Amino acid sequence: MEVFLHEKEGLKGTDEEKKKQIDCVMSWAYAWGMGGSLDFQSKERFDSVVKDQFKSAQYPPAFTVFDYWYDLKKEKIFKPWTTKVAPFLYDKEMSYFDLMVPTTDTTKYSYCLEILLKIEKPVFFTGGSGTGKSAVISNKLVQMKEKDNFMQIAINMSAQTTSERTQKSIEEKLERTSRTAFGPPSGKKIAIFVDDINMPAVEFYGAQPPIELLRLFVDRAGMYQRGEWNWKDVNGTTLVACAAPPSGGRAVLTPRFSRRFNMLCMPEPTAGTLTTIFSQILKNFLASGFQEKVKNL
Repeated sequence: MEVFLHEKEGLKGTDEEKKKQIDCVMSWAYAWGMGGSLDFQSKERFDSVVKDQFKSAQYPPAFTVFDYWYDLKKEKIFKPWTTKVAPFLYDKEMSYFDLMVPTTDTTKYSYCLEILLKIEKPVFFTGGSGTGKSAVISNKLVQMKEKDNFMQIAINMSAQTTSERTQKSIEEKLERTSRTAFGPPSGKKIAIFVDDINMPAVEFYGAQPPIELLRLFVDRAGMYQRGEWNWKDVNGTTLVACAAPPSGGRAVLTPRFSRRFNMLCMPEPTAGTLTTIFSQILKNFLASGFQEKVKNL
């Protein structure tokens, strides 16, 4: 909601119209802030709760509250995510595994990620393997690099990841801004993208040292300088985490850490979504040099 109300356009119209706009923005922020971490079935149940508590928002009845975004800039109405899905741009030089076809799911979670990063709120993406969590985050950070002057620090965790290595990965991109403060270069912001964040090995007493380091970083916006143990403030830096649910080598993260994040759970892609993704890639691949009779097959 903070981002919406700080838009350059601001709220316009009569007092009654402004109240309606605030109700709509608040209901949308409430739905995603409270229900973004729910699985698909729970989101459907939570939908009735949101609509009951925010009757004045008047969501369209066709779908759930999670199927709409609020157009505050122009029409001041709820619109389906399909109106915001960008066209797929095929690049024949790009690796197949780096191609990302925009869908309603990737669009809505990418939109939420951008809103939260702009106000420096830590974000945690979860969901089963193959839901596209890492792809959505990586793609959005590439876009924000050009548009919003965001730098990325990418950290891929494993069972061998140490807290010292994690700290060095962050410090390498920071610049000193004062005697005790560090941050991104002037005019920029940093997003620290930690993939597979629940992979570090659990020590004898149940802690994960890299996670404890990041918990301190999020809690107090800084870290201790190793050796001298002087405190260093870190500004303009936001943590974005990504992990599948605990299983196998993935450990359960301490609630002291996860409580600091806006949690977003990406659903499993539907058969229709998978058809859209693969047909778009195949259609554009065939259009890049195959004869018409081959394309028609």
